[in-house]
Amino acid sequence: MDRPVDRPAGTPARPGLAMLVLAAVLAAVPAGAQVTGTVPADPDGAGAMISDPGAAPAAMMPLIAAPDDPARSVPGGGIVGSETPAYNSFLGGETMPAPVEDFAPPALPVVVELFTSQGCSSCPPVDAMLAQLSAEPGVLPLSLHVDYWDYLGWSDSFARPEFTDRQEGYARASGERALYTPQLIVDGRDTAVAPGPAQLMALIDANRVSPAMVGVRRESTGEGEMIELLPLSDLGGAVDILLVRYAPERRVEVTAGENRGRTVTYINVVLGMDQLAHWDGARALRLTVRPGDQPGDGFPPDTRHVLLVQEAAGGDELPGPILAAIQLD
Repeated sequence: MDRPVDRPAGTPARPGLAMLVLAAVLAAVPAGAQVTGTVPADPDGAGAMISDPGAAPAAMMPLIAAPDDPARSVPGGGIVGSETPAYNSFLGGETMPAPVEDFAPPALPVVVELFTSQGCSSCPPVDAMLAQLSAEPGVLPLSLHVDYWDYLGWSDSFARPEFTDRQEGYARASGERALYTPQLIVDGRDTAVAPGPAQLMALIDANRVSPAMVGVRRESTGEGEMIELLPLSDLGGAVDILLVRYAPERRVEVTAGENRGRTVTYINVVLGMDQLAHWDGARALRLTVRPGDQPGDGFPPDTRHVLLVQEAAGGDELPGPILAAIQLD
């Protein structure tokens, strides 16, 4: 079924963080789917990269092996990505980094991002599979709701334009020219359209055994969670530190649109995603984070938080492989 899409240009993400973030650069140490729109192949730059002058630019790499033949194609106009400002959150300091032996390769979860919509009739089976995945040890599923199906008669209550922008970024990084739902992306590297459980677990297991690129040391302090990151090898370029807020579970009764009459359960619904820092990836980084401690921040009491350490692909500020996911609560 063909449906034209006309949506406004992407909206820049607004930091508006409700937590204390202290960052210091330390001294260097040794199947069905619904498809919409097209993605420009070479958009204008989306903000300057902040890194050491002598650092080598990040090399473009194929990040996602996207499916070639999504079942439902919707032609549409070009989609313009948002401009995300770069943050130089690094403050000089005299604190020495922890000894290298303190940075054991982390046993951190594999992140599975599902781009979904309450208005997508193909999505509920994959939403249900993500709910089952939430019980799997060592896996962090996240539901990101996109807004480009809202015109079908039901506005998704969790959709935000920045989540659509993130999906667009993945598409550009992999050379894809269309967006579709449902789309699963595993650790920012692999994708599949409505896979079966066996196929999805194969992708997850492949990422579980990939070599750790970042060492993580954390400590609870009176100021909050102190997290120290150490590159274990050449990361090839800049890295974004993202704070993700999500609700553990939500049930939605859909009364209009393609899913009219359905009640759908969503797991780990992403409510916000903010960039805390833009790290050059060459030296150790220390962050002290105290999320969710200020009243009136607009997020529900059951909000949970995770830090994503994610490569910025190709110098265009596109999302690349997720190097670490650090759950804060």
